[in-house]
Amino acid sequence: MPDFKILNSKGKEIFTDVSLHPGEVISMEIEAREISKSAFARQLGMNASHFSELLHGKRHVSAATALKLEKLLGIPAEYWMRVQVYYDLFVERSKESKAA
Repeated sequence: MPDFKILNSKGKEIFTDVSLHPGEVISMEIEAREISKSAFARQLGMNASHFSELLHGKRHVSAATALKLEKLLGIPAEYWMRVQVYYDLFVERSKESKAA
């Protein structure tokens, strides 16, 4: 994920109303590589049902999982952790804006 901010014409930071859970990104990545979900779950050393929960946004990407993804997909662990953190922040900001 790039390290930049989107600003409006008054210089105020704009936050997007769309965010992807890292599971969605993983799902798109393994689909593009034509890897089956069950085979990839095995390669990760993850129970198939837990992997499914990750893909559906019900589980978070841990540091350990990020390192395994780095090894298997060649995408840095830091990327996966940033996607998770950005998603978590998006969810919390959405809760705050609804409560206000």
